[in-house]
Amino acid sequence: MDLGIFEDVLDTPKTQKAKKAVQTIQEVKPQEIEISKIKNPRFHDRSYVSPERIAALAENIKAYGLAQPIVVRKLEDGSYERIIGYIRLKAYEYLKKDKIPAIVLDVDEETALALMISENAQREDLNDYDKLMSHLEYLSFILGKDKEEVIKVARKVFNYISGNVKQLTPEERKEGQIIEKTLQKLSGTNLRTFIERLKILNVAPQIKEAIRKHGWSYSMAIEVNKLRHIPEKMEQLIQEIIDKGLTKKEVQQRVKEILGEEAEKRVKNPFKETFKDLNKRVSELYRKLPEKEKTKVEKAINKKLNEIYKLLEKYE
Repeated sequence: MDLGIFEDVLDTPKTQKAKKAVQTIQEVKPQEIEISKIKNPRFHDRSYVSPERIAALAENIKAYGLAQPIVVRKLEDGSYERIIGYIRLKAYEYLKKDKIPAIVLDVDEETALALMISENAQREDLNDYDKLMSHLEYLSFILGKDKEEVIKVARKVFNYISGNVKQLTPEERKEGQIIEKTLQKLSGTNLRTFIERLKILNVAPQIKEAIRKHGWSYSMAIEVNKLRHIPEKMEQLIQEIIDKGLTKKEVQQRVKEILGEEAEKRVKNPFKETFKDLNKRVSELYRKLPEKEKTKVEKAINKKLNEIYKLLEKYE
């Protein structure tokens, strides 16, 4: 784990505790603990790891042993909470082992959270959804805000940079600098990319599942999400991508074809542009008319509208 991950961001007591815990990990000898006593953490973790990857690591461990112990913390009830080593633990379970080498830390939940977040935030093998969530968790930790508040601040700062917001408070300026610097340190990205990637939080659940299980990229997910309002077609395309391994370019073409087909099915309203023009002309007219003339015009227009409504009711 990179000791410098907390440097130059916020020098606070909680980040100091995290750095001290990292040092402890490097110095403490591992001990064998019972796997049945290890609990999952309560905060966000990896959402999916393929069975193939777990099996491959298990075979490697079987042949060469465990290169690096997992990291846990001791809980008051005598059990342990996993901090680092999700895949290693799964591999040991796959091998039907009862115990696993672990470094046991005596740290509070906040420090455990910091260690896990910093580990995940630096991993290069996370899918795009888990990577975004790990960055959000990390920013939430160092800013002392929940994830929704972090997103709100990030959006406001980005809108300020874009010229859509006139002013930031001193606190928002400071937080914006921390967010930008942290993103650069964690993954070499910037605020613009972070804001763009937030779209992934709102894609259809089936697409989030595909990101987790099949490693879809952000751009692939956003492309398929264009079919969200056509659930059947979207699910068919998702399955087609999985079965045939379609490229992004092929997916773009399929989405374009599907949207074109759906557009042709829609019944076109021949009066759409006419009503738009009428609405514009009526608005302009109302601005010019004297008050005494407005009542006359309203009565005349309402009379014609009633005739249209009666006509529609006849065929409904």
